[in-house]
Amino acid sequence: MIELHLGDCLEYMQTMPDKSVDAVITDPQYGIGIAANPVRQKFDKKDWDNKPPETIYFDEMFRVSVNQIIWGGNYFGLPANKNFLIWDKYQPENFTLAMCEMAWTSYDSPAKIFRYSVQKEGANIHPTQKPVALMTWCILKYTSEGDTIFDPFMGSGTTGVACVQTGRNFIGCEIDEGYFKIAERRIAEAQLQMRLPL
Repeated sequence: MIELHLGDCLEYMQTMPDKSVDAVITDPQYGIGIAANPVRQKFDKKDWDNKPPETIYFDEMFRVSVNQIIWGGNYFGLPANKNFLIWDKYQPENFTLAMCEMAWTSYDSPAKIFRYSVQKEGANIHPTQKPVALMTWCILKYTSEGDTIFDPFMGSGTTGVACVQTGRNFIGCEIDEGYFKIAERRIAEAQLQMRLPL
């Protein structure tokens, strides 16, 4: 099951029953501003990353899901937790770009590190796009086949692609129509690939 919704995820979440999805796995805007990163400036001049989501978005994510993995968790006022995931980008030292990123999780397990080069999957089509391999790692480590994963900040659809490839159901929301169409295409291509005979 794949469901994609164009629009503000808050409006959609407010229609969802409590604990209706197994996990939220998402990467909201951190609020550090697109101007702070010259790599991001090549994509667009929109102000979408100038402020993080308001508290009500996180309240709804916690309400609708059993568990959560929230990338950029160190930027948000989330509950105290020691169970972070670290993505080591495995790149030469460069202080103009983050060499690693952190995800806050609700899972009761020790902190873990995933080492994966940002160069392995080619050029990004979204300024803060995560690798499919990273999202696949999260999904395989913390969810089960047949679970429903919700990404309220879907972007270019990487989490959805990883869900298709790992046999999970996926619900995604994206407010930007251009990125929504990219996500639709990428997820449809992943579904087609899974149906092709070997």
